[in-house]
Amino acid sequence: MLLFVISVSGQKLGDAAERSAKLTEWMRINLNLTDEQLPIVRDINLKYAKKMDALKTNSLPKSEKMREITANDKTKDNELKDVLTNTQFQAYLSKKQEIKKKFKENLKQRRQAG
Repeated sequence: MLLFVISVSGQKLGDAAERSAKLTEWMRINLNLTDEQLPIVRDINLKYAKKMDALKTNSLPKSEKMREITANDKTKDNELKDVLTNTQFQAYLSKKQEIKKKFKENLKQRRQAG
């Protein structure tokens, strides 16, 4: 969901590889990923960034896309939970919630303005 929230917030972040690389770098720095965790987290981030790209071009109804996004988000979090320490995972979830909150606030402001 972190990538989804960032990508729909209006920022242009590039293709799946670029977005996943930026997220992985953020995680490396802010979660203090170990050398063992880094390639695993990189692969997980890339896998789900590619799934997001596929959903963007898919002709599914919006409600179905949202279900897929939610399911992918939960699956990704479960995969990350298996790789990260509890402290790292909690920090990741905290940042994710912070970004979601900011996104919702921005969306609300745009709806009120428009």
